Amino acid sequence: MLATASSFSLAENGVALQNWRDGAGAFPSLSPGERVEAVGGMPGSNYAGNPRLENSAWAHLGDTWWRFHLTAATDVVVHLAPVDPGAAFKPGLTVWASGDTSFDGGASDPDEVAVNGWDTPHSFNAVGQVADDEKGTWWMGGFPHCGESGDQPCSNMKETLAYAMSGPQRLATEGTGWNEDILWGVHDVSVSDTYEKGISGNVGGNWARLVFHDMQPGWYVIFAGGTEHGLPVTDMRLSVTAVPEPQSFAMLLAGLGLLGAMSRRYRIHRHAPGPGKNSPTNGSLS
Repeated sequence: MLATASSFSLAENGVALQNWRDGAGAFPSLSPGERVEAVGGMPGSNYAGNPRLENSAWAHLGDTWWRFHLTAATDVVVHLAPVDPGAAFKPGLTVWASGDTSFDGGASDPDEVAVNGWDTPHSFNAVGQVADDEKGTWWMGGFPHCGESGDQPCSNMKETLAYAMSGPQRLATEGTGWNEDILWGVHDVSVSDTYEKGISGNVGGNWARLVFHDMQPGWYVIFAGGTEHGLPVTDMRLSVTAVPEPQSFAMLLAGLGLLGAMSRRYRIHRHAPGPGKNSPTNGSLS
């Protein structure tokens, strides 16, 4: 699955999109009140923090990409946390919109080369806006930059919406692969209200949550992973919930907040906090 600096493919699944659980497959449609989740091993620093990647994201490591289709406008909650509440992990995740069409996986553009010499999507800017003409995002965007003459669309992604990062921030001034700032917390990086009408969320010691208010019908993509190098592969649960109505939305957030509080209490009282005992040896979630 690892790309090389000489590889090139035009919109031919530059990255693999994974299956959700319970038979939902890789192309689930969500209506208000419905939910999908994926559970499995996630690498410790494929989202940020790996010094070999100059702290940038590694698109191919761990196959941690998913997509979903929203059938009607509603609030949507994307939540990522360890299966073991006491596991040592620092997750990060980004959500993009591809609009009317499902993300095609992107292209590997040999003109995009990170500081460490690796091309995209081998290494990429997970917090960059695809609408900007920045390195590390061309391969995802639906505008000309690919092909032998550079006049073909690299992919069909339309907009980066937001990211959440619970690990140590990484600044361009300190050295990142694509000269990007990867900041702690929740960050709305959208450039329009085409796909949502507001973004919020929060992060905890080992979990992250993004909330999209009045998210519009269409296709969306998630990339997730670890943000602190040296932490082991950890069983993580990623969920996407399309909230049915305002009252249910409030109850959902209250429940997730309670889970976060329980997780913190568990870590405080546990005598030997650390990674889960049954962490897998691969980075694939399903």
